[in-house]
Amino acid sequence: MVKHAKQPDSSSRSNSLGSLLNITARNVVNAGRLVKTGLVFRLSHELHADMPYRPTHGSFFYSITLRPQDYHEPFRPAPKNGFGASIGRMELSDHAGTHLDSLNHISKDGKYFGGIDAIQSTGPRGTSHLGVETTPPIVTRGILINVCKSRGVDMVESGPILIKDVEKELKDSNISPEPGDAVLFYTGISKLWSDPQKFMGFYEKAPGIGMELSRWIVKKKLSIAGVDTPGSEVSPPENPGFMLPVHQFLIAESGVRLIDNMNLAGIADAGLAAFMFICSPLPIKGATASPVSPLAII
Repeated sequence: MVKHAKQPDSSSRSNSLGSLLNITARNVVNAGRLVKTGLVFRLSHELHADMPYRPTHGSFFYSITLRPQDYHEPFRPAPKNGFGASIGRMELSDHAGTHLDSLNHISKDGKYFGGIDAIQSTGPRGTSHLGVETTPPIVTRGILINVCKSRGVDMVESGPILIKDVEKELKDSNISPEPGDAVLFYTGISKLWSDPQKFMGFYEKAPGIGMELSRWIVKKKLSIAGVDTPGSEVSPPENPGFMLPVHQFLIAESGVRLIDNMNLAGIADAGLAAFMFICSPLPIKGATASPVSPLAII
């Protein structure tokens, strides 16, 4: 049984869950009923030293720090059973690769979601409220909106994802979004992950969720949103002079978490529209995000 992070009181716990409160036991059970074939799709990209990254986040580093030969002469007496082991260490941003943004990631007017003082609650080792450890494992129905299919293109390279894209895909798939569903948007950009230079070109100019679609997500009481682009929201912003307004509206004002850099090409190519969706972030105390490897199961 999943245990949520300890909270001072019920109102504080509700605040830390945000839109995940829309996921009920019924959502979980109904998601399980979608599994018919046992096929599992991983919706994350590989983490490696040469992968794309946002310069302000820093690159990924991994190194083997203990090798099988380190258990033998001349380093130490060799074990009689021929034992050896490898162990490594990594350095990475909590926003590296495919990652889930926590509710302490974005503030508005000095406040995190629920009116929590962002300045007072944020220190060098994390935040005292809304850290990613307060995000429980997410199990619900996932819905894929294939924007490429809606527009008849291989890749959407700019501009906001439109409500008409969403409605066309939902109608074609005969799906009605329900409270608690996770919604994922495929633009084709995830296919560029193996070409870091091309992919990184979409950090400053990319398609994604605009303000109209973000309001739709909140109105439908969806639990979480994910996109296969670096920042999930359309870039540059629709309103000149604004910075990440969709992140601000969804996370700081509405309690809706985002998953950036998703690998959605596999489920798009397979023609999936609805599936069991599972995503469990690392419970890093006070962290603003967690690398994740979500799953789609049919």
